[in-house]
Amino acid sequence: MGRLVQRSTVTLLILLAAASGSALFPGAAAQSASEAGFAADTTRLQRIEQAIVLSERDAHLVIASIYGVLQQVIESETLGDPARVEVLLDSAVRDLDVLAQQPYLHDDDRYRELYRSVVTEFERYHGAADTLALALGDIFASRSQMFASMNEVDEPLLEDANLPDMPVMVSTVPMTMNRLVQSSMQFLQREPDKHLNHWLSRAETYFPMIERIFAEEGVPDELKYLAMVESGLNPRARSWARAVGMWQFIGATGRAYGLEVNGWVDERMDPEKATRAAARHLKDLYAMFGDWQLALAGYNYSPAKVRRAIRSAEARLDRKATFWDIYTQIPRETRNYVPMFIATALIVSHPESFGVKPVEPGPTFAFHRVPVFGSHTLERIAEMCGSTTTVVKALNPELRRNGLPPATGAYWVRIPAGSYDTFAANYAALPESERQPATEHTVRSGETLSHIASRYGTSVSQVKRQNGLSGNTIRVGQRLAVPVAEYSGPSPDADPESAGELVHFGSRNLRPIVAAAPTELPTPTRTVSSRSTSSSGSSSSPSAPAGERVTHVVKSGDTISEIAEKYGVSQSRIRSWNNLRGSRIRVGQRLTLYVQPGKSGSGSTVVHTVRRGETLSRIASQYSVSVSDLRSWNSISGSRIYAGQRLTVRKDS
Repeated sequence: MGRLVQRSTVTLLILLAAASGSALFPGAAAQSASEAGFAADTTRLQRIEQAIVLSERDAHLVIASIYGVLQQVIESETLGDPARVEVLLDSAVRDLDVLAQQPYLHDDDRYRELYRSVVTEFERYHGAADTLALALGDIFASRSQMFASMNEVDEPLLEDANLPDMPVMVSTVPMTMNRLVQSSMQFLQREPDKHLNHWLSRAETYFPMIERIFAEEGVPDELKYLAMVESGLNPRARSWARAVGMWQFIGATGRAYGLEVNGWVDERMDPEKATRAAARHLKDLYAMFGDWQLALAGYNYSPAKVRRAIRSAEARLDRKATFWDIYTQIPRETRNYVPMFIATALIVSHPESFGVKPVEPGPTFAFHRVPVFGSHTLERIAEMCGSTTTVVKALNPELRRNGLPPATGAYWVRIPAGSYDTFAANYAALPESERQPATEHTVRSGETLSHIASRYGTSVSQVKRQNGLSGNTIRVGQRLAVPVAEYSGPSPDADPESAGELVHFGSRNLRPIVAAAPTELPTPTRTVSSRSTSSSGSSSSPSAPAGERVTHVVKSGDTISEIAEKYGVSQSRIRSWNNLRGSRIRVGQRLTLYVQPGKSGSGSTVVHTVRRGETLSRIASQYSVSVSDLRSWNSISGSRIYAGQRLTVRKDS
């Protein structure tokens, strides 16, 4: 299979299975039927999701083939063929992604070693990312350090985490504050040079552009922080799991939102186009779920599977489910994704409050857009601008090769701000033949149809069809019509009269946001039948649990029945308040209860949520405890508290 790596090894296995009449994917038809169309109200979100199941024999064939691909990666890099290196790595990654779906391989030493080898080659070629978003599967997750610290959090959804004093600004996306979010924040603050400082520097470059596009698309401004979590605001970020660009689109989703992906351009790396596509994708997900946190989960995971988890939770709770209701039903990656977004948004919008030091701002994202005809290299364009190839590449990250794609019209190129007059003069001085669309190729000695097709980002069959060729024989000097596409470049609605205009997005909007006021943990609300009415005949409506909220820490020997008796509540209510399916509890577990005054047992603890205007003295008086005890229980050195803060009160004192 060595030289066929451009076509995925898994694809070859599918073709072989089809030829022999066997099925590599048993049950795929039934699965695709159930998975198809995860958004009935928005056609752009429709797709079919199906797992690829390989036999152990086929899986080992894929492992052997990937090792062969890695050998070719080294050969191609040695021969100076970066385009082939990229194709080979993409092929290896596609097949590795399929292997990751085979549970029986997770403990296979060969597979694990192969996994490490592919990841090493990928990061060596593309560079190690400063983002947490490279998804390396369930085994070797690149976010493993962060997730490990988050997974060690006891009772992660408990909302007793504290925040420093921050300016208050209401956000559209709920910024729920709990122990999981606090753990994420601590991780980001621990080594700011590794992640956070890079993100803050790039924010000065790309946030003004994102803010303008989000405002035009009607998307909440705070969702711009999602690009930090996804890619570290790096337009060229590449996940080995085939997600690309600042917003980490996979190919199918990118194309669904109008992003061109072929051998010449990958518009998932175009900062403007990808940001607009991300805004529309997020809006579609919000239209599906009606909840921004669930929309974020759908962005990271499968919307169809998120919706399935929601249906399961709502059947169990008899109410509308939130992200935190499905928290235990989704993969670890997505489970920690929303808390990571909240943590990033809070820190980056309040850098001074969290002691984050100023960083060197990145370059301003300002440029001229110019229409360019002909197959020019980026070096030639840089020369005409009086700039460098590095700068031109940075302004046009969607270009996958060292030149402009062959097109029937002009390709709109970004050139450095202030270079338009120089470029225009040099471009006008070019011969007319060099300012014509590249639609014809003259065969040179040693060229083959495969070589020509690869050069123009098309296939051999398309070249043959375009030129009426029945075989693969061509001759030196022969003129071939080349199938080319129409590209818009970085400006989808470019007006010829706008050529050369300076594009400048201004300064970023430092808009502080605040965590949502702590809310009670999700509790089920039962639908009351028509026979359950009040004396006035009106139906009873579900309400929040009555009574004082108490946190009970499970001790050795505790049972739900004993705890229920101690606090004067029913076992079913304890299970309902804490989303417990059975009666199993563990030592150290924190249980939330709502008890009526006078019914709480000795040793009970109350969690008091500070209201605006309250003081420690007033709260101490309310619970008949001392101010010094309040300080001791909550590790407070002075008397300063803030609205929304959670204070522990030991009622038996």
